[in-house]
Amino acid sequence: MIYARIEKVDNLEQIVLYTRDEILRLASEERLDKYIEENGFVLFSQQTFNGYQKSTSMTAKYPPEQALEYLSLGIASEAGEVAGKMKKWIRDGESKMTREEWVGAMASEIGDVLWYTARLADELGLSLSQIAEDNMDKLLDRKARGVIGGSGDNR
Repeated sequence: MIYARIEKVDNLEQIVLYTRDEILRLASEERLDKYIEENGFVLFSQQTFNGYQKSTSMTAKYPPEQALEYLSLGIASEAGEVAGKMKKWIRDGESKMTREEWVGAMASEIGDVLWYTARLADELGLSLSQIAEDNMDKLLDRKARGVIGGSGDNR
């Protein structure tokens, strides 16, 4: 596992990565989880948005001449499956599956939405990382202007 935390390096805040073994040199095995929590370490995924986006091409199978249509419909279809799982959870609760099973099922469907989103971005020549960054900038700007809860694209 790789962990990250923000540290000052040459007077600049940067993300610094540590392996589990490196952290073990700082804390005993028995205190490791507590040490990680108390010292601001978080799990860090080495799979970046763009790395994920690139890797989705290995499992892509759709007609290239209808890629945009196919992928857009795929996003809508998979988002519908997320909604369907939520609807059933509201209706059935834990009578049909445990919360843990439901969360696992939701994660699988959200992963499918992510795959279609990554493929669509790739087909459009867009960077998934840039999309995420631009979206966060937009939302933080709306929050700063007090319009995060409004409606419409151009708030």
